[in-house]
Amino acid sequence: MTTSLRAASRATLVAAAGLGLAAALSPAAPATSAADTATAMSSRPAPTTVLDVRGLEQGDPPAVRWSERRSGRTVIHGAGGATTPAPNRLDQFAPMGSGYVIQTIGAGGSTTRWLGADGTSGERSWKTGYGLAVSAQGKAVAFSGKGGRVWSIDEFGDRVLRFNPVPINGRGRAVAVFGEDCKESSTSNGCAVYVNGSRRAYYTSSHGIVDRVPRLRLTSTGRGRWVGGITSLSDAGSCSAMLRSWKVAWRTCDNQFSDISPDDRHVLGTPAYADGFGPTSLDVLSTTDGSVVRSFTSARNGRSATYFDEVWEDAGHVLVVTYQADRWAVVRLGVDGSMEYAVAPRRGTMDIRAPFQLQTR
Repeated sequence: MTTSLRAASRATLVAAAGLGLAAALSPAAPATSAADTATAMSSRPAPTTVLDVRGLEQGDPPAVRWSERRSGRTVIHGAGGATTPAPNRLDQFAPMGSGYVIQTIGAGGSTTRWLGADGTSGERSWKTGYGLAVSAQGKAVAFSGKGGRVWSIDEFGDRVLRFNPVPINGRGRAVAVFGEDCKESSTSNGCAVYVNGSRRAYYTSSHGIVDRVPRLRLTSTGRGRWVGGITSLSDAGSCSAMLRSWKVAWRTCDNQFSDISPDDRHVLGTPAYADGFGPTSLDVLSTTDGSVVRSFTSARNGRSATYFDEVWEDAGHVLVVTYQADRWAVVRLGVDGSMEYAVAPRRGTMDIRAPFQLQTR
C-alpha cells in the first residue's frame, strides 16, 4: 500500500530536512558544548489526547492543498475551491507557480514533473527518488535523481535549475530547500538543497558547494536555524538530535522528527521505531529543549487511529490523514489537544491507498 509505505519510509528514512542557507555554506561546524548535548526531558508529564477520531465535529476545510481520489479520478483541491485533475498514482505534490510540482509512483519508481492548473503536464519529467523538498515560503521545490543529481523548479514554474550532484549511489531523496530563489543574481543569494542517500545526508548549493551535513547521519527536518535528524539506526529503533546553528541542542531516542511549525516553536515527533500499518502516536515537541508540549496517544483498548501525512497547517494546528474503523479522514489536531474533521470520513479499507493526501511543505 503506497500510503503506508510513505509513512514507514518517512519514519525510518526521514521526510524533510534542512538548515539556513548561511549555515549550509559555512566552512566549519561550531564546537559542541556539554550543555548542548542534553537529552530531551520534561519536568512534568505532558498533556495527552487519545487519538480517537470517531464522531468528531466538522471544521473548516484544510488551509493547505490536498488531493482526493473518488470514482477512479484524482483531483487536487486548491485555493478558493479550485480543483486540478491529477494522475491517480499521485504520491506527493507541492504548489508551484500557477500549478504544482507532482511526484507519481509506478513500476519504475518515482517520476517528477510540473503540472499546470488545468492538469496539463509540463514538457519534461524526471526519474527521481522519493521526496520533494520545499522552501519555507514555497517559492522553490527540489528533487533528486540517479547518481545524486539534483534539480529545482522555482515559482515561475518553467525555470528548472541543476545543481552539482551529491556523492551517493542510486536515487537521492531531497528533503529541504533553504533559500527562496535558487538562481543567483544581484537580488538573490541562491539556495541550498539537502539530500539523503541510503547512508548519509549531504547538501548541494547554488554556489557549487557539496558537503556532508555535520553531526547527523540523515536529516529529517529543518527550518531557520534549526535542523534535526537521525544519529543512529538499529533494529531496536533510532536516536535523533536537534541542532541550532549546527550545535547539538538536545537528543532523544523516543522520537524521530517530522515537520517544524511555521513559527519555529514546535517540531512533530513520530515514533522512533516504525512498524506495522502506520504510527498511532504523535508528539508535539518544543524545538528549544525537546520537552513534550502535547501527546496524541493510542488507546489501550485499540480504539484509536493510525495517521499519515502529518503537516503543520498553521502555528497552532497539524493536519493528518487518519484511518480508523474502516474510515479515512483528514483531521485537524490542535496544540491545545483539540480535534475536528477537516475532511469528513469516507469508508475504505487498509488494503487500498488512502483517498486523501496533503501537500508537501
